[in-house]
Amino acid sequence: MKRIIILISLSAVPAAACVLSACSGASGGSGGEEDGQNPVMNFIGEYACDRAVVLVEAGEGNSATVTVTWGSSAWESSEWVMSGEFDENTLTIEYRNCVRTDHVYKSDGTVELENVMYEDGGGFIVFSEGDGLSLVWEDDQEHVADGMVFTYVYEEADE
Repeated sequence: MKRIIILISLSAVPAAACVLSACSGASGGSGGEEDGQNPVMNFIGEYACDRAVVLVEAGEGNSATVTVTWGSSAWESSEWVMSGEFDENTLTIEYRNCVRTDHVYKSDGTVELENVMYEDGGGFIVFSEGDGLSLVWEDDQEHVADGMVFTYVYEEADE
């Protein structure tokens, strides 16, 4: 008789963390705070749209850190780093501390120039659980991502 064993990587499938911890999801119910888990854990990971990648990470309590990396060419990219509290009722992270830094790279890939474009940018991130995880980034400073939907990047499990 053969046995089949299925392993679930919680970092690759954020929704699995919710199922395994017996919570009822980020969109309502128990879980998040009652079991001590930051509710943004159900949304951590990478999301992508075009040449932009959004990395969502959990912090203490209900806090989250979001890093957006956007390549404008092979030699240049911009990075936005922001953090705020995750609201599990609205699935939103509001921030007022965004720092945008532009990078220029040498041919060997090392950073040649780093320029802080602004600090204290504001806006919010809104998550959606429809046909898969996605987010919308509403940047009040530049409106750089207007109309863009970032979809969750599911990693293939190593065999």
